[in-house]
Order: sequence, then C-alpha cells, then structure tokens
Amino acid sequence: MFAGYDRQIGSRFVIGAEVGLDFGINDRFTRDTGTALMSVDPKRSIDLTARAGYLVTDNTLIYARGGYTNARFRTSIKDRSSLRSSTENRDGWLIGGGVERAFTDRISTRLEYRYSDLSDGRGKFDRHQVLVGVAYRL
Repeated sequence: MFAGYDRQIGSRFVIGAEVGLDFGINDRFTRDTGTALMSVDPKRSIDLTARAGYLVTDNTLIYARGGYTNARFRTSIKDRSSLRSSTENRDGWLIGGGVERAFTDRISTRLEYRYSDLSDGRGKFDRHQVLVGVAYRL
C-alpha cells in the first residue's frame, strides 16, 4: 500500500513524496549451517521517500527514489537443543527506481526495484525487492 503526491514541473519532469506500507508474504529465507537452522522472516516495512522522474512519453514515467525505511524482522535459530527467536525493528535507508505507466487519468501501474540498507551499524543487513503496484489518483 502506498499514498503519495506528485507534481509535474515543466513539460517532462515529475517530483513527489510517498509513504508506503509493505507486508512480507512468504518471503522468509532459511540457511542450514550444519549445526543450526537459521531463518529471517520479514514481517513489514514502512517507507518514507521522495522520488523524481522524467516523462519519456505523455503516459510513461521513469523515476528514481530514495529515503527512510523501517522494517520488522523475525529471526529464528533452531539447533539440537533449543529454538530461539526474536522480533526487531531496524531503521535504514533505501534507494530504487522504476517505471510507471498511466492507462487513464486516474489509473496507473508500476514496476520498481528497491535496495534497502538496514545494517544500523551492525554488519551487513540489506534487502532487495522487486515491487509491482497499481495506483488510483484522486
């Protein structure tokens, strides 16, 4: 889900801001270390971003985005004697880009790639996403 505001500048440039809420659906990843089974399950992310784009045609926008993200993850480690798990929120930043195509004055679709760095100064913790969306404009 997302909500945002765009403003066309001149005949071809668009700038805007967007807030988004994503829920992870079956995107847990697991690794077997030989002595334990570790898994990370993204639960949700909240994004607050700015975007800037260029209209390559009257109804096709190519854009870049960047901003703040917060993600909630559940981490589990299962070994022979126990199962340990915890849930934590991580703050970070994201960058990405995509293409949005308007079908009518009110309905458009988009395809976007996002890279999020949620390391929080504690090693490498990043996320790659490919998102598909439909927008309805008021």
